[in-house]
Amino acid sequence: MSKDTFSEDCPGCLPCVIDPLTSQMLPDDHPIMIELMKIWKQTTREERKSYHAVMCLNSREPRHVKDVKDVMDRLSSAFSKAN
Repeated sequence: MSKDTFSEDCPGCLPCVIDPLTSQMLPDDHPIMIELMKIWKQTTREERKSYHAVMCLNSREPRHVKDVKDVMDRLSSAFSKAN
């Protein structure tokens, strides 16, 4: 795992959700994570690379920020569907 490079099979390059009560990551089989990963799998490679650039490398490049906003808007629907 490298923080500097996006990798499709790196767990650190995937979105995660932290349970505010336990401060632990939600497991892959949690309903929210299932919905979130369905949406994540529909993103383009460029969107995933932009997500990594913003979240891991603190990029503020306009195209990265736009891609991440678009992805986050879609991911937020996962919370609605799972609740």
